[in-house]
Amino acid sequence: VRVALTGERRRRRLIAVAILADMEKQGRTLAVVTRPYAYVHPIYGVDVKVEVPLGFVTDFASIPSFFHFIVQPFGRHAPAAVLHDYLYAIGQKKARRLADKLFLNAMKDAGVPVLRRSLMYRMVRFFGGGGYGLKNDWAFVDIETGEPVNAPYGNSDISWAPPKPKRGKKAASE
Repeated sequence: VRVALTGERRRRRLIAVAILADMEKQGRTLAVVTRPYAYVHPIYGVDVKVEVPLGFVTDFASIPSFFHFIVQPFGRHAPAAVLHDYLYAIGQKKARRLADKLFLNAMKDAGVPVLRRSLMYRMVRFFGGGGYGLKNDWAFVDIETGEPVNAPYGNSDISWAPPKPKRGKKAASE
C-alpha cells in the first residue's frame, strides 16, 4: 500500500545536493546543498523551521568507515544528516540535545527503521559532542563552480532553538 504524502511532508523529504568530486573531509565525500532545504518540527509546543541554505557543504552522516557495514553515510537518513550537519555547524549554545532530537525526528519522518535511527541517534549523543559548533564545519561553496564562498550569514547570528520552558518554582515565580 502506498500512502500519498501531503505537500508539506513531500517538501520536507526532498533535498537537492551535488557531489563535490574534488573535496573530501577525513576521507568522506562531500556534497553541496543546491536548493535550500527546510525542516519544520514542534519544539516545546512551537513549530520551529530550520532552513539549510544554498551552498552549505555536508558530508551526510559522519560515520567512521569501520561502521559502514552497519550504516552507510548516505541513505534514507540523508536529509536528516544534512539537517544535523547544519545544526552542528551553527552550534547554537545549549541546543545540542535539541539538534540531536531533530535529527531523530527527521529520520523518523524519512522512514528510517527504528533500530537504525535509534543507533544513529545514540551515536551522535555519545560521540558527536566534539563536533558541535566547530568553525571549520561552517563551509559554503558556489553551487556552479564548487569554489569556496562566504556564508550568507555568520553562524553566530543564527538562533533556531526556542528557549526551554521554565518548570516548577521558576515558572510559578514569573
